[in-house]
Amino acid sequence: MTKKPLALSLLLVMGGFSHGVLAQGVEQRLGQLERLVNSQGLLEILQRQERQELEIQQLRGRIEEQEHAIENLRARQRELYLDTDRRLSRIEREGVASQDSSLAAPTPATDTPLLGAAPASVDVVDEAQLQKEREAYQQAFDLLRELRYEPATTAFRDFLKQYPNGRYAHIAQYWLGEAGYAQRNFEQAIADYQILIEKFPNSPKRAEAMLKIGYSWNELKQANKSKAMLQRLLQEFPNSTEASQAQRMLSQM
Repeated sequence: MTKKPLALSLLLVMGGFSHGVLAQGVEQRLGQLERLVNSQGLLEILQRQERQELEIQQLRGRIEEQEHAIENLRARQRELYLDTDRRLSRIEREGVASQDSSLAAPTPATDTPLLGAAPASVDVVDEAQLQKEREAYQQAFDLLRELRYEPATTAFRDFLKQYPNGRYAHIAQYWLGEAGYAQRNFEQAIADYQILIEKFPNSPKRAEAMLKIGYSWNELKQANKSKAMLQRLLQEFPNSTEASQAQRMLSQM
């Protein structure tokens, strides 16, 4: 073999070797670059996950705060119901006492029953009937106090069917309006409050029922009807707390 072919062969071998080394170096660099890219992508994913976890923790904190606020609101609402019920019950008791005190005491000469005759039991019957009414009312009110609005509404409507003119009828009618209002069922609340106003004009909750009707019409975007009821409230109860609230509402409309 001559020197030229040998040199040429050596050059080809060295060129192939260099090309192989160069290709291997490129592959290594590409591998490193790919790992770097993957590492950066993984880092971004981890950072995004950390941000999401932080946002979730913040949301959980807000939810817990809202749940706490809602529970406090429910507790205040239950206390309000209890306080209102105590006030109404006291009014009922005082009304009964005044009626009973106006009755003249029976005289022995005219009211002593004859031997063998059955004694009059009208008072006993009335008291037994009143106790049944009171128990039925209390069962419905206990549901409302637990903020179980739908079963409470059903219980109060059943109560009014059984005792439409009972001693607790106007209170039950008032609570029906309150249950609808609390559920933001304003149309139903208006209807129930309206029954209270029309059927029980002497109810101590008449002014508040009128106020709530005004509020309900405002929630339903019926400004004219709301103003009409609030102005009527001002005319009928000008010095009441409800009148002050109605005046404030009118000034904002």
